[in-house]
Amino acid sequence: MEQVRTAHAIAVGALRFFLLKFTRNAIIAFDFKDALSFEGETGPYCQYAVVRARSIWRKGADRSPEIDSDRTVRNAAQLLLASSGSVAEKYLGANEEKGIWELLLNAGSLDSAVDAAVSAQEPAFLAKYAFQLAQAFNNFYHKHHILSEVDEEKKAFLLALTELVERRLVEALGFLGIEAPEKM
Repeated sequence: MEQVRTAHAIAVGALRFFLLKFTRNAIIAFDFKDALSFEGETGPYCQYAVVRARSIWRKGADRSPEIDSDRTVRNAAQLLLASSGSVAEKYLGANEEKGIWELLLNAGSLDSAVDAAVSAQEPAFLAKYAFQLAQAFNNFYHKHHILSEVDEEKKAFLLALTELVERRLVEALGFLGIEAPEKM
């Protein structure tokens, strides 16, 4: 039953994203294979980024008692992101952490993307935002080994950023009428 719900969410997400990623004036040649792809500017690609972020929390709960599936570390980790203190400066100030800055800025741009989409009456702007955030998160995921990070402070910071991206991506997809399944 769960597999059927997931397959339905992926299929509906693929179709909706494919249709919404084009501006109103675009001529669309629908390609089901392209729409269902897990690579490129597709709904399943964006959905998988959410699933990947959720997987980090699930695996973290298995490995560390301070991280549970209800994400009780969220509040402490969120404070790290919101702080202007040494923790944020430490991980955002390094030159090699340019990708973290970009991910954080992308995640914080949801309201602007929604405003632009509404004022221009172009849901394609929101679809583009969701794809760019998913792409930035996937790059972040490949560069940082969050759960194996030995520095607990940095690990909490990376988990907070993962949580923020997941929430924003789920919200953006929700505006497009696309569900983010728990697993794929």
